[in-house]
Amino acid sequence: MTHLLKVATLLLTIFSLMLAPSLLAQQRVKEQAVAESNLQRVGQGQMKWMLFNLYQAHFYSRNGQYQEGHYPQALILAYQKSISRDALIEATLEEWQRLNIKVSPSWVTQLTRIWPSVNKGDELAIRVSKSGVSTFYFNQKVLGEIHDPDFGPAFLAIWLSEDSRNPKLTRQLKGQ
Repeated sequence: MTHLLKVATLLLTIFSLMLAPSLLAQQRVKEQAVAESNLQRVGQGQMKWMLFNLYQAHFYSRNGQYQEGHYPQALILAYQKSISRDALIEATLEEWQRLNIKVSPSWVTQLTRIWPSVNKGDELAIRVSKSGVSTFYFNQKVLGEIHDPDFGPAFLAIWLSEDSRNPKLTRQLKGQ
């Protein structure tokens, strides 16, 4: 009887291990689309720097069309290269300066607290709500929020402004 119990336990363990990836995949599907839930894709495009693919960008809005100032909106960046948190923040600050966007010192403090470094395969997303709250997600998990209603439009301007660094990507994200 003890041998039969051991065999049954072993078979149950093997079955559980075989089932675990399926359960994890189901959980991931449930968690996916957090940033873009109830939104429709407007456009997508590839961001390159020199010869390197940095990330694939995906932009979403409520009706699947870009309308400046109409929220909610979401931007998802699927990274194809590892980038440190400090480099991400530095690049963000450089773009804001280049676009003449007035930066609140609290934004930098909050980004430093919220953002991680990213590796190839990671996704960093922002969803700007109708009320102006910007929620960041890392691999479909909430990282944190910035409640300043000026932050979301300033952040999205890096990709959506007419003066963005990459006009082709901007047009692609806007579905043009």
